[in-house]
Amino acid sequence: MEKVLFVIAMEKEAKQIVKELEMKELSENLYESEDKKKRLLITGVGKQVTAINLSRYLENNPKPELIINVGYAGSTDIEIGKWVNISRVYNYEWEIPGEEKYVMYAGGSQKLELLENPDIEKVECYSSESFVTDTDIEEHIAFDMELHSIALICDLNEIPLLSLKKISDNLSIEKYYNNLNNYEVFELVSCINLLKKVIYIEK
Repeated sequence: MEKVLFVIAMEKEAKQIVKELEMKELSENLYESEDKKKRLLITGVGKQVTAINLSRYLENNPKPELIINVGYAGSTDIEIGKWVNISRVYNYEWEIPGEEKYVMYAGGSQKLELLENPDIEKVECYSSESFVTDTDIEEHIAFDMELHSIALICDLNEIPLLSLKKISDNLSIEKYYNNLNNYEVFELVSCINLLKKVIYIEK
């Protein structure tokens, strides 16, 4: 891939990738690699602010060939500290009489790009407006707070989207905070090795 945009919600998530790829700051919340082929945008937390900031970026910059979303996610039962590759994403708050729950057929629920790596599990994700600590969903899934907005915008702009999530908790905000000092759970640099077959990375 010649032009790749990393889209990451939080600075504490992004700074690990920025350091590993030796990116330089272009402007507030925007970084670029030395070869100018990889950029990283920090959007902020939540679906609305993510939609606003990603849309603003795409209006004022060349369209990337691929968007890669990296970050933390909760899960119903997936092992904490494990990487997963998101196969499809849904809007957790979408519940309208007569419409299929969680699905917005106007866009945003398209299939995402998958790594050709049998060792990383492919799972579906539900994007919520807040931290999920209880749910009636019993499936083996992940929860985040931004991905559905990213998928919707990628769908509208015909940009392929790949998402890697590191599981931080099993529906427990207390355990999320308890794990903050656990390097194995909260490091994100290992995603670079997973992505080496997708994008050219010279270190």
